[in-house]
Amino acid sequence: MYKQILVLLAFIVGSVFSRNATFNVIAFGTKVQLKIHHGNTYDLTPVNEDGILYSITVEDVPEETFKYYYIVDDVTESFYRKFDEKMTKTYNEFFEREKTLEQLKTFDHPANFTNWNRSIGKTTLFDDSYIPTVHITGSNTETFFHNPKRYTNTNAKLENVTFYLKDSVESFSKVSASAKNYEFSRFQIKMKLGNNQDGAKGINGRYVLKLRTGGEDPTNLRQLIYGNIIQALGMPSIHSIMVRVYYNKKPAGFYTLQETAPSDSFINTEFYGNPETEVASPPRTIGQILDGTTGADFEYKPDDDDYYGLFDSDDDSRDKLIAFCKALSELDTNNQDELNEFESKWFDIDTFHKAMAMEYLTGDWDGYWYTTNNYVFYDDPTQSTKDTFKYYFITQDHDETFGIGLYPPVNNVGRKFPTISYTTMLNRTWNIAEDDAKYRTLVDKFIASTPALHQRFVNTLISVVQTVFNPVAFTDVVESYYKRYKPEMKWDYSFTRPYVAKNESPSFNYNDFKANFKNEIDELQWGLYEWVEMRSEAIKKEFCITWKGDKNPPSKSCVPKVSF
Repeated sequence: MYKQILVLLAFIVGSVFSRNATFNVIAFGTKVQLKIHHGNTYDLTPVNEDGILYSITVEDVPEETFKYYYIVDDVTESFYRKFDEKMTKTYNEFFEREKTLEQLKTFDHPANFTNWNRSIGKTTLFDDSYIPTVHITGSNTETFFHNPKRYTNTNAKLENVTFYLKDSVESFSKVSASAKNYEFSRFQIKMKLGNNQDGAKGINGRYVLKLRTGGEDPTNLRQLIYGNIIQALGMPSIHSIMVRVYYNKKPAGFYTLQETAPSDSFINTEFYGNPETEVASPPRTIGQILDGTTGADFEYKPDDDDYYGLFDSDDDSRDKLIAFCKALSELDTNNQDELNEFESKWFDIDTFHKAMAMEYLTGDWDGYWYTTNNYVFYDDPTQSTKDTFKYYFITQDHDETFGIGLYPPVNNVGRKFPTISYTTMLNRTWNIAEDDAKYRTLVDKFIASTPALHQRFVNTLISVVQTVFNPVAFTDVVESYYKRYKPEMKWDYSFTRPYVAKNESPSFNYNDFKANFKNEIDELQWGLYEWVEMRSEAIKKEFCITWKGDKNPPSKSCVPKVSF
């Protein structure tokens, strides 16, 4: 009888404690421990030479959901974590970050818009339910972070760059890197990855990446928001995600990790990808990637090499671009058959209209419409012939948006700028900035040249406002960003960076981060939500439109100010 009781007791105990569990946590300390609530304490060990990801597999943990927490150098986490009854391992958790995964709200796709289904998609790298950690190590790395100016015209070789994603680790050695925008302490970094530890190039084929920052943006989120909106609109767009960056186990900052548009890496994965398999299958030879710099426009000037030299490219030839400009100059947009043929063979007007709607709505003064800058023009060989070349317009570098940097000569009306109509930007001469082009050839041709094209653009603009760019929809999504990234920005403003820019201006702090979502602050005339409200309200009055949740819809007697 006694033996039977012991067997039964052993069976019961074995049922309660009969599974193994693996715990993974990123931590910066020398002693990392796991404490199971009402259970034992365990020492974790580093997973790799990088020394910030710790792990342990514990045998015979309870079958039911149980609580646990981590201890680093005798400092205990301020909350309990839960290990669900269905789990066998954790994601790569981060010490003192309570929510490892949290789904952010997303912008809606306008129902009347086409989708962009040619990208490999977010993949794990840009899964924003998780906040990745980027750890860069080595003696060259130390020099790079303390003296970025040294790497303006030459590249550093960073010994190792490791990306900690939610359930994987990607490590690269001898990474080529350069620095930019070092008038800010949180300067920009561009990296070209080689093969990872498994021999694959980049991460899902993405190997040219930037660590960008909003030096002039106290929220540090404007360019992330812009990128997420244009993805929702259905157009070729760079992917972005917020990441913590460390160097040699020391803090560097909270950065926006994003793709680089004028690169084979981006074109391959954004134009020739399968979102279901997350694999890119580009043609043997991709098209020419043209990087439009200030003044780059599309007049037909076949004998003016300097004019087309404003498009940067690894390929010196501009023959295809000149052929496009010739066809453009000969296009009669009043002839619908001719326009349809041009759109089929030469240029995607749909994605261009979406891009221009966003440039106008956000006041993207460093883009094409305002200063003929910061865009990529790409011809897709899979849609081209020996005589025609199908081009796509791609926006990039969205930091000077939502009111950032809006001063004369671009802005001569102060706080009223968001109320200014897009119609003031049609069929006019420009040259408003240094090296700026005289015209906006694509805008005047594909928006302003006929009532039909003008109406088509306005339909696009209105759809964006009604679906995304209004105070109700925009604030609902961005508030989830604010709540998720608030602790990260508090951390970002809490330490002295390895490189401190002299006389940094503007120079923001954590209080500015919290305030600028709703309110203007010193050196910035609009709060983020305020900008969206002013711009969308102006368009409401211009076209007598409304949106879901609008508390102040236009009256029934409202008359649109623009006619076609």
